[in-house]
Amino acid sequence: MSSGATELGELLVAAHRAFTQQGRARFGEHGLSPARVRLLTTLHQRSGSRMRDLADALGVSGRAITPLVDVLESDGLIARRPDPSDRRAFRLTLTDAGLGAIDQIAHLQQQISEEIFSVMSAEDQRDLTRLLRAFLDANHGPGCASD
Repeated sequence: MSSGATELGELLVAAHRAFTQQGRARFGEHGLSPARVRLLTTLHQRSGSRMRDLADALGVSGRAITPLVDVLESDGLIARRPDPSDRRAFRLTLTDAGLGAIDQIAHLQQQISEEIFSVMSAEDQRDLTRLLRAFLDANHGPGCASD
């Protein structure tokens, strides 16, 4: 690997870290932890999931997800519904308050991204988008950039 490629890798990692830190701080101001955001947004994409399926989608164990589901349920953001095909299981859905949280998350994501990328021209932002999509497509297959 050339030193240019090494520097590019280091810059990509540093950019991810900076983006993540700024996002955590801003979401934290609104009482939203990374785990909460990930669970709510994943459930929004997979409404009606069983807890096991949601845990798999998040890459965590069922044991790890249960306390967070319990908290989000007690906060009124998600609801457990009986699974019509298995009376021992439950399906998880967002409540109206949970859908409101999704709107808040989307709004915060937009604000954070606009703030972070405001130092770049619109042309540079388009170029970066194109380059990152090409990188992800080449290294992880088509569609990965939008996952």
